[in-house]
Amino acid sequence: MRKISLLLVTAFLLGRIVANATAVTINSKTSILIDPREPAPIQKAARDLASDMQKVFGTPVPWVSERSHASATTICIAFSHNLPRSETRPYGWEVLKLQVVADPWPGSPVQNAIVLTGSDVLGVVYSIYQFSQRFLGVDPLYWWTDHPPARRASVTIPEEFNERQGPPTFRYRGWFMNDEDLLTGWRPGTRDGTGISLKTWDRIFEALLRLKGNMIIPGTYIFPWEPQIRAAADRGLMIAQHHDEPMGVNVYQWPNNVPYTLPFFQKAWKCTVAEYPRNVDVIWTVGVRGRYDHPFWLDVPDVPKTSEGRAQFIDKAIAEQMKIVKEEWPHPHPQFIWNSWMEGSGLMRSGLLKIPPGVTLVWADDGGGLIQDGGLIGKGEGVYYHTAVIGGNANNFTERVPVTRIQRELGRAVRAGATQYLLLNPSDIRPVVMTTRAVMNLAWDAKPWVAKNHPEAMRYVATWCKEELGADAAPLVVKYYQAFFHASARYGAQPDDILADAFYQDLGRDLLVHLMLGPDSPWRSSNLHRFQESYVDYPQYASHLREICQQAEPRWKHVEQVSRQAQPLVLPARRNFYQAEVLTELELHLHSNLMLVDLANAVLSNSPMVKLASVNAAIRELQQILTALRAADYGKWQGFYTKGDWFVDIPLTLAMAKVARDKFEGRSLSVAQSVVLKSVKYNLNHNTSAVFKKIKAYQDGQRVRIYNCAAPAQRRRDAN
Repeated sequence: MRKISLLLVTAFLLGRIVANATAVTINSKTSILIDPREPAPIQKAARDLASDMQKVFGTPVPWVSERSHASATTICIAFSHNLPRSETRPYGWEVLKLQVVADPWPGSPVQNAIVLTGSDVLGVVYSIYQFSQRFLGVDPLYWWTDHPPARRASVTIPEEFNERQGPPTFRYRGWFMNDEDLLTGWRPGTRDGTGISLKTWDRIFEALLRLKGNMIIPGTYIFPWEPQIRAAADRGLMIAQHHDEPMGVNVYQWPNNVPYTLPFFQKAWKCTVAEYPRNVDVIWTVGVRGRYDHPFWLDVPDVPKTSEGRAQFIDKAIAEQMKIVKEEWPHPHPQFIWNSWMEGSGLMRSGLLKIPPGVTLVWADDGGGLIQDGGLIGKGEGVYYHTAVIGGNANNFTERVPVTRIQRELGRAVRAGATQYLLLNPSDIRPVVMTTRAVMNLAWDAKPWVAKNHPEAMRYVATWCKEELGADAAPLVVKYYQAFFHASARYGAQPDDILADAFYQDLGRDLLVHLMLGPDSPWRSSNLHRFQESYVDYPQYASHLREICQQAEPRWKHVEQVSRQAQPLVLPARRNFYQAEVLTELELHLHSNLMLVDLANAVLSNSPMVKLASVNAAIRELQQILTALRAADYGKWQGFYTKGDWFVDIPLTLAMAKVARDKFEGRSLSVAQSVVLKSVKYNLNHNTSAVFKKIKAYQDGQRVRIYNCAAPAQRRRDAN
């Protein structure tokens, strides 16, 4: 009897094990069930899922709106409709849920449903993309990394699978598509009435949602009626506003004949509120800035001269802005933020500026990932962060912010409770895919990033390298990144006082101007003034610049060596991406660093022959940089790095070097070369208005609406 009982128990346990080991299989015959009444953002994400499944299984999958038409195993996307009676939606803010449900609707042909739902619309959207990533192997940035999922005949899911994620660590998480020269030059959207084509905008929105973001600033200096705003809202994204556009007013396009004063600000603020489409959720930025990302007192007449008076001016403006939104905007409980950008950070740290209740204080980093809060960041606040930036030390083309810094700085914000808002500036996205995904992973779930003694940053880099480039190459690529982020020439004590993409070119053009105009030239780059002012004379400055670049040279050679060792180990299908993400970025730094050594040699030599030879050497390095950039312009990316290089403008540096060469060879400057010289002077004073004229050319003739909306009711009807 005991033997029989033991056999029965064993058989029962084995049966349970076999039952638990069974799995639900999905393939090209698996249907997607979604009711047509579900909200548009969910419908769009469901279409993305259908596309993902087609890539994996090779053929389109059935799309059904009735349970009676669904397959035996179906993927059910449920928010307001089709949720099985046995299941409930989760509660909370943007919580996602994925679950296998057996016999979900008795009497229907469906035997097993993979139910994708959530606590709200975005919770459902995230569940869809989480399913694609987890079970179909879809890279959240697949379109930007050229990484399609592997082809398979079927995919299995555990029978009792049940996953829930959320609420997120940062309540509001999103991107500021800033200084978008590369995207604009590559995929202009003039026919769509926007700077970047709406098809490309949709790829941006999709990528952000796959990374579980919920807000976006869709472009620099935009109007509230632009089509990408409505397109973002149709995807379920909230619209935010950046530090230089309080209340969403496009101050860059402020009419020249209209005074930049508080009474006209108030008109503009009211007009902007009236112009936003009513179906859009807006996070309102309050405060005051100048017309082109500089302190407002440089543009506003008769402002106080003291810091106390300027802080009071901001206080008054914020109070008026909040009043206008609460009176004019139909949405209840409007959200307000104030960016402590640039001079605002100083006013905050000094205690002169007090942010009113109901406004989230957002601390900015310095463009290189170091949050400028002076240790004051606290509970309920937020962060404006960069993985890319333009300006003196921009990284338009390459990664710049180490993932370890991201973990340390954003982890510091999380531990302080500053998790209300995280706005990331990834600029043109493609050159900074690794760090951008890292920031968004932390924004969604910071627990592993802030766990004590947990090296999440290095784990992330290792996992990313393995996923994107293959297991064989990953260990060497990890070593590459460790060396890459520490290789640049250093000019100061701060962690990000390093030479980067645009700084190389600014420094090179400055050296070339000195070579051609001589040591008594009356103008120098305002962008380099602080860098140059500590030196006795220009030769001393050039000598130190050469020294720090020479010190960096062996570091860059080592990075190059590691990258070349890894190259043959990269999966063949991923070598184009490796070229763009690794080799091109490395070569830009390596050859830019060598270019500066050559130009500094030319400045410091008294020999015309040496000057000429050094300039020729610099020309060769610049040509190598352009060759590297063109190598990354493969497939659909043709022209990405070369059509819209307007901020860094490597071709301008090359043209300038050729002018210097001709001068040293005794040739007279042509008319075209004289134009180049003039444009360099304009560029060295860091006036980028010419670039923004290109980026914003589609806005011509629209600026009058900034402050002149006499019939807001009609505007609202037009907007809807």
